[in-house]
Order: sequence, then structure tokens, then C-alpha cells
Amino acid sequence: MFIKTIKTLILYCTHLWVKSRDSKIIFYHDVHLTDNKYTDMSTSITVFKSHIDEIRQNGFEIVHKIENKKNQIQICFDDGFKGIYDNKDYFIKEAIFPKIFLAIYLIGQEGYLSEAEIVELQSLGFHFESHAYSHLNLVSFTDEQLEYELGESKLFLEKLLKKTITEICFPIGYFSERVYNFSLKAGYSKMHSSIPGNYFQEDWNGVVNRNLVQFFSPKEVKFIIFGALIPFRNHYKKRQFLKETTA
Repeated sequence: MFIKTIKTLILYCTHLWVKSRDSKIIFYHDVHLTDNKYTDMSTSITVFKSHIDEIRQNGFEIVHKIENKKNQIQICFDDGFKGIYDNKDYFIKEAIFPKIFLAIYLIGQEGYLSEAEIVELQSLGFHFESHAYSHLNLVSFTDEQLEYELGESKLFLEKLLKKTITEICFPIGYFSERVYNFSLKAGYSKMHSSIPGNYFQEDWNGVVNRNLVQFFSPKEVKFIIFGALIPFRNHYKKRQFLKETTA
């Protein structure tokens, strides 16, 4: 309890320091009902609803695509867990159509969306993009393996969804200069990191920031949408943008 209180206090102080209404992406992994949880990374639907209420009450618009520099929030989900499908009626009712990043290897496995569910959700307005093929650290692959991870996931989704796939979310958040260049070469014009920050605050052309909020309280989410995580960007960049050594 003491550690949680300190964490909340730090977020409160940093959000007062930054106080930014710049548009941001927030992301989760799944949502669940009380008796049906597919991953420990899931957020209860009750807490998720409270997050949505907090975002809207503070004058931010929830959009499927950020177009304005200020006052817009885009919601993403990583991995493609099945709880999104279980709670689709809530999303539709609230006109919330998140972007979901799919790792091809996970599709259809226990607890994950099936191909049929993905197609159905897309027809309802949900958006899907790539999370690579095997959901492993892209930096660890050889050039040949990396081409496969990026290229085959794109081809698979384009065939399944009958649309062009132009975005990728780096699995586990890790990437490097080589991964960045190979992603561009594979045809991805937008790459999603797990580095917190504002949407239009780019360190690499085409790489966007995202703020993880799945374990935070509604009050803490309020602080985050006003920029509470931005002072910690360098910490996240050091952990997630890896420098590769050549033999």
C-alpha cells in the first residue's frame, strides 16, 4: 500500500509539472469479466470503463485515429486476447474501436482471438495491424529471420483482412536501428513502441509513443493522459531501444 501511494504521488507531481493536453496513445493487453480472465496482463472491464469515464470527463476524445495535436486519445491492445471479443458489445455501444496488434503465431491458440473472430470484429469497426509473427524479441533475429517475421506477418494479415497492413507494434517493446530499417523495408510506415509520450513526439521518423495504462487506477490514468509518464521517457528508451553490436 505504501509503495502504491508513493507511485500515485509521483504521477500526481509529474502530471502537474508537464500538464500536457497533447494527443496520446494508451494501450492495454486485454479486458475481462469477473470470471473469465485470459492473461494476468488483463484489465477488468469495470476498471476499463472507469478509465474511459476519466478520459471523457477530462475533455479528451477517444478516436480510432489521432488527427489533432490536442485532446485526442487512441486506444490499442497488444497480442489479440479473446477478452476483447467477449466484451465487444461494450466497445460498440460506447463507439470505441481500438487498434489491436496481432502476432500470427498466437491466433487461434487458447485465450486468443480466432481468425473468424478477428474478421467479425473488423466488420464491426475494430482495427487490426501487425505484432510480427512469433511475438519474440525482434532484435534477437538474424537478418533472414527478421525479414520473415516482418514480411510473413504482413502477408498473412493482408490475406485474412483483405486490406493493406502498414503498421507494426514491436513485440515486448524492443527494437533497434536494424529492426527499424527492416520494418521500413517490409512496408511498415508506422511503428508502435512502448515508450511513453505524446503521439506527435517522434524520436525516429514513423515511430510513435504509447503509454501503458493497464495496471493503473482511474485517477492515475488521468495523470497519465496529462503527461505524467513523459519525464520517464529516457528510462524507457534505454531499456527498449537496444544497440546491437556487430561481429
